[in-house]
Amino acid sequence: MSTFFVAGSWRNRAAVLDVVAALDQTGATSYSFVRAEYDAEAAVLAAPGGADDAAVDSPAVRKLFEQDLAALRAAEQFVLVLPAGAAAHVEAGIAFGLGKRCWAVGPVDRSETLYQIFESMAPDAAGLIERLRALRIV
Repeated sequence: MSTFFVAGSWRNRAAVLDVVAALDQTGATSYSFVRAEYDAEAAVLAAPGGADDAAVDSPAVRKLFEQDLAALRAAEQFVLVLPAGAAAHVEAGIAFGLGKRCWAVGPVDRSETLYQIFESMAPDAAGLIERLRALRIV
């Protein structure tokens, strides 16, 4: 069974939770900011808007970055839940660069040539699971 890193936006948290729950139902393992456990200092930054005013070079930002990057490296697959912000798109690029299979879920508001990194772009969590099952990934 594959392990997944699920990225998205706090503003789209409900859709991220839907994807995580759908993966859970298949028995897959996933890591996502919506349920990651952070220490007290990092948890403040991981909350919606929490890192907006934080200094990029602060130890807390570094700790959060390192935790999420370690989880991304450990995952076999990457899922981007759209719409998503810049950070989630950077994570997609890192995942692709690390050789992870990348998937996207959700509405595409405009065509991006770099979306070619995604093996599939499903309209919703059910569509993603259907595709992953067809490929015997889950």
